[in-house]
Amino acid sequence: MRQRTTIVIGLFVSAALIGAVLSGVDLGRVQSALSGARYEYVFPAVALLGVGLLTRAMRWRVLLHERLPLGHAFHILNISYLFNGALPFRLGELARIFLVTRVPQAVPAFTTLSTILVERLLDLLVVTGMLGLVLALMDVPETVASAGLILGLGALAGLAALAALAHRPAWVFQLVSRLQQAAPGLARWHVQEALNRFVDGLAPLAGRRGLTLAVVWSLASWVLSVAAGFVLMYAFFPTASWIATLLFIALASLAVSVPYAPGAVGPYEAGVVLALSLTGYDQPEGAAVAFAIVLHVVNTGVFVLMGTLGLLQEGISLGQVMRGARQVNGAEAPSAPGIVE
Repeated sequence: MRQRTTIVIGLFVSAALIGAVLSGVDLGRVQSALSGARYEYVFPAVALLGVGLLTRAMRWRVLLHERLPLGHAFHILNISYLFNGALPFRLGELARIFLVTRVPQAVPAFTTLSTILVERLLDLLVVTGMLGLVLALMDVPETVASAGLILGLGALAGLAALAALAHRPAWVFQLVSRLQQAAPGLARWHVQEALNRFVDGLAPLAGRRGLTLAVVWSLASWVLSVAAGFVLMYAFFPTASWIATLLFIALASLAVSVPYAPGAVGPYEAGVVLALSLTGYDQPEGAAVAFAIVLHVVNTGVFVLMGTLGLLQEGISLGQVMRGARQVNGAEAPSAPGIVE
């Protein structure tokens, strides 16, 4: 019943946002933009996205204390993106936890979970910083620009907080202990256990090398994503804009976090079209919608291609990963809910 409800909600969210995106748009113009696009720009965009996946695998190895060979890290990460970005199951992170337990250099499930949490936080900080930069540079009211500056500074403060927590985790443990003494009911939320896992994932950030590499690989992966989006703009528009690209990459990244929409269809396109309209790329009519569709298809295609290659290299089938991920979900359900891409 719960799964059926989730599917219904997801379809409703997707349909509503697709309707909003297409509202008032001449579908003939969208078709014309799709047929007239310069698809040669897809190839460099795909290459940039592929290299971006490699930098994300490098970051994950850093967070894992390099306990996983790069080949395994790369393929397992791509399989998780296949589940999150191209399939309706949203089992990517659970699949990742399952897959690292079957390699020769098996990594404990709790350790993998903590690195995923840190990854998500690092990505959130980068996206927040991107939004802040865009709002500060765009021709917007002063209050909006100030909000962008605050977002950017908040991202830097968040990174500093991560580094501080990695160096002095005892401070937070003491704070949580005092909170639990004052409010014993917090114990049922497994706060202490969750904090232990989170701090375990932060351990590589305690050293200067680990923190530097995690930040460098995070920034590199997002720079490559932005570069891919910038290049792809030339397929539909005579010029491209870094500000527009930063904005639609940030909004699309936030859109894919919508937990119900299958493959983020609807939220993704809505975020991209909104960003393009805010930055003056709403002409020619239909081009923004066509671009959003192709951008989503290209990203999904990369996930499918690289994820399928990962399955072949890891010697496992899609069904086996699904069953393993669901087993992990059952084992982790009381204290570690699944995290989506």
